[in-house]
Amino acid sequence: MRTGTPAADTHFVVTDEGAMLLNLATGKFFGLNPTAAAIWTGLAEGTEPAAIAAGLAPSFNVSEERLFADVRRLVETLRGHGLLTDAGDRT
Repeated sequence: MRTGTPAADTHFVVTDEGAMLLNLATGKFFGLNPTAAAIWTGLAEGTEPAAIAAGLAPSFNVSEERLFADVRRLVETLRGHGLLTDAGDRT
């Protein structure tokens, strides 16, 4: 699964409801619930999606399969918004 790395112009801020991503290039905000914020943290650290799902599933009381599907959807969404880029492409 192609995940990518956080875009160089993307900033992550924790909030009471989860977190916010700010794309400085576009000025757009993207809200994350607590589960998505934890997934983003794993992605930003370079953790593989399956390992993110395995590590977070017990904390959120869901199956690894369900959380892995959530990771995949979030990755696709973040890539679509330009918040994740191909590895090595941090321009």
